[in-house]
This record gives sequence, C-alpha cells and structure tokens, in this order.
Amino acid sequence: MAIKINVGVSKKIGLPDYGSAGSHCNIEIEADNSMLDNAEDFLQRVRNAYEMARQSVEAELAHHRPGGAGANTTGASTKAEPAQRQEYRQEYRNDNPRSDNNSTGNRVASPKQQQFIASLVKGVKGLEWATLDKYCASKWGTNTSQLSPKQASELIDDLKAAKSGERRIAV
Repeated sequence: MAIKINVGVSKKIGLPDYGSAGSHCNIEIEADNSMLDNAEDFLQRVRNAYEMARQSVEAELAHHRPGGAGANTTGASTKAEPAQRQEYRQEYRNDNPRSDNNSTGNRVASPKQQQFIASLVKGVKGLEWATLDKYCASKWGTNTSQLSPKQASELIDDLKAAKSGERRIAV
C-alpha cells in the first residue's frame, strides 16, 4: 500500500506602490508504506520535498523583485548588487522595525503615497488641506506630511471611502 506525502510552501512579499506578490508550491509524493518503518528516511524525503518547494517559490518571487529573476533572494546584499536593490531589501523586509510605524521618527510616507493622497484630496468634494491636517492630528497626532507609511496607507483608505461617499473626513 502506498502513502502520500504532501508538502507545501507559500510566501507573500510586499512590493512598492502598495502591491504584493505571492507564490505557492505544493508537492505530493507517493511512497511505499515501508518508508514509515525508517523515520530518518521519511524525514529526509520530506526535507528534500520541502526544499524543492521553497526554491520554486523563491524563484517565482524573484521575478517580481527589483532586478527580476537575477535578484538576490537571500536578503543578503553583495558588492555587485545595485544600491537601489539594497535599499528595497531594507525597506520591504518583514523584520524592518521602521516599516510599520513612525514612532522612531525615521520614516515618513513615500513620495508616491503623498502624491496619491494629494490626488485623492482633489477628488473629495469640499475637503481642504487644513481639514485633512486636523483630521490627521486628531487620529495620529501628526500632520499629513509627517505620516508614517502605515498611517499614510490608512489615510488613503479613508480618503477612498470619503471619495465614494462611504465616510466623511471631519474633525
């Protein structure tokens, strides 16, 4: 009687301009039931399948990172790696403590976020910058130009809702 070993890997990465990319690889292996008699052989077969799935996911995600398929997927920079790609790695790594809030004062919303906020403000009837600054001050304790990337993202959601009439931006 055969057994089925199913190993899966899934990973999602953040991309510039509020985007993300994800990849998933699932590998199913049929093996003889006797494999369960030797735990080390079984575990090695699972490890090998997992590693193949992980490499497949990383290779797919490399196409979405700056630099394309040749991008360094280990997170470690090399001397030959362009400065722009090193900057991307620092900004979008999941363990970057500055990526979630502005409590350290080190990061503010990106220029693209600020431009998008400005374009949304124009689309919300009757909304003025003074009102928006007061709204930001009451919600996050800072003005519009000093929002963290996360706060700017929340503001963008609020402005989209205001533009569609689902929410009102007021203090």
